[in-house]
Amino acid sequence: MNKPKKVAILTAGGLAPCLNSAIGSLIERYTEIDPSIEIICYRSGYKGLLLGDFYTVTPEIREKAGLLHRFGGSLIGNSRVKLTNVKDCVKRGLVKEGENPQKVAADQLVKDGVDVLHTIGGD
Repeated sequence: MNKPKKVAILTAGGLAPCLNSAIGSLIERYTEIDPSIEIICYRSGYKGLLLGDFYTVTPEIREKAGLLHRFGGSLIGNSRVKLTNVKDCVKRGLVKEGENPQKVAADQLVKDGVDVLHTIGGD
C-alpha cells in the first residue's frame, strides 16, 4: 500500500477526555512515519467537512502535538452534525435542499485531496 499524501482528522459527537490525545497521537505518528504527509483538521467536525473549513497542521504544531495528551476535549472543535440527518444539515445551512450530505462530504474530501480521513468520536 502506498503512503497517503494528505490525511484529515475530525472529531464528532460530544466532548470526551480522549479526543485531544487521539488527535495528538495521530499527528505524532504521521510525523514519525513521514513528515511530508500533509495533515489537516476539519474545524467543528462534520460541519467543517461539509463547509471545507479546516486547519493545516504546521511543523510548529507537529513539534508540540504531545501537549494535546494533557488536555481533554477537542482543540479542533466538534459538532453533533450527522451526515445521515439530511433535514438537520439543510436546517443548519450546511447543504442545500435536495443535496445529500454524504455526497457533499465525499466531494469535499476529493476537492481537498484527502487520502485518509480519521474520524474520532461520534457514532
